[in-house]
Amino acid sequence: MVRIAHISDTHLGKRPKRVRRGIINNQIRPLEDDFYLAWMGFVNQVTHSDRKPDIILHCGDFFDTPSGNDSNPPPEYARTIAAKTFKQIYDAKIPIVMIDGNHGHYMEYDTSTLSEYAYLFDNIYLFTHYDIRKALKEKQPLFCDFPELGLRILAHPVVPARSLNSLELYSMYEKWISIQNNNIASSMKNVLIAHGMMSNYTLHPSILDGKYSYIALGDDHRAHKVTDTAWYSGSSQVCSFSEWNDKKGYLIAEIKGKSDNVNVTFNKLESNRNIVNKSVEIFPEDTSSMVIARVKSVLDSHILNVHYDYETAARVRIILEGSKTYGSSFNMGEIESYLNRLTLDSDEYNIVEFILDRPASQEQLQVGEIETMSSIEYLIDNAEIEFKDYIKSVRDLQLKKENLDPDLLAKIFVMTLKGNDSNENT
Repeated sequence: MVRIAHISDTHLGKRPKRVRRGIINNQIRPLEDDFYLAWMGFVNQVTHSDRKPDIILHCGDFFDTPSGNDSNPPPEYARTIAAKTFKQIYDAKIPIVMIDGNHGHYMEYDTSTLSEYAYLFDNIYLFTHYDIRKALKEKQPLFCDFPELGLRILAHPVVPARSLNSLELYSMYEKWISIQNNNIASSMKNVLIAHGMMSNYTLHPSILDGKYSYIALGDDHRAHKVTDTAWYSGSSQVCSFSEWNDKKGYLIAEIKGKSDNVNVTFNKLESNRNIVNKSVEIFPEDTSSMVIARVKSVLDSHILNVHYDYETAARVRIILEGSKTYGSSFNMGEIESYLNRLTLDSDEYNIVEFILDRPASQEQLQVGEIETMSSIEYLIDNAEIEFKDYIKSVRDLQLKKENLDPDLLAKIFVMTLKGNDSNENT
């Protein structure tokens, strides 16, 4: 039997943005340590277990940066934690196979943020984003063998979707998947380790056609089974509020006897961080103070109205549901400013992260609402100027994002009013 510890998406060095200011213990940003603690908890569990795994598979996104538009290297403290834990795994005599994910690697270089550790520790087997690009060009499989375990690990580091944006490149990728699937060692148990998702075309669905004993997947932060032998382990820590109710941990896959006989169990990584993710209904007739009072009532109901203590402080997201129409009495900027000061600047609430989500339909005027507003033209001095000032104050970001001209929108608004007025007079 081969026992595999399967973990992914640890995102060491992640620094959530909407948190309290300051540095914790002169070392880390708020919440940064939650990701270190999750990874260290995993390493402690597998290295001190009476049933240590024969091998560890890390399926990508070990570090959080660089990624996307953030070209910063991992924080130095993240690198220190990596070195300490890799030494712990080395001392426990457990090999670890790692692949690059879409986070934590430099697209411009042929080295990975993990390359130095593969040089330092001979139990680390690393496959980078550069390795897979080279393998695609040379039509060569990526794998490493562990004869003492009777195990072959085939590797599929991340392939950025933009790298496959032509039929020629995608055809090359499809052919390489076939090469991987046919590189099975009949005398060994064969395991594929991959990072990506079929939904965004960074993982080809035909990987499931390979005769693998187990497929260890990363990228999707939700732990779940794809097939009886293909699993996502999920992320080791809550990275965003969309994951607030998901279990976080790692998988132990035991391959027994025949290569198709695998038993998979989920192992939870505990966190003391309280997460509050609640909706608050708003109404057009609300005032700012009424909305604020309703949000505070939710915070109070979760006993967060106590003195701030970082170790026990909560991560909070409040979702405002409803609509804010033209002429509503509350001001979103005023509400956000007050609640941010209350939750992140004062010690009145035990909150370390606070996010206030506006309703998606906010400020959108329905045709029926516009029709009932024809009389507004006669109640304000200059409908065009005031509407333009209004829409820029509440929707400026979306206007820029969608390349909309507020002057033109204001003119259309006034024309609508005048059109309705003339229709009533005919």
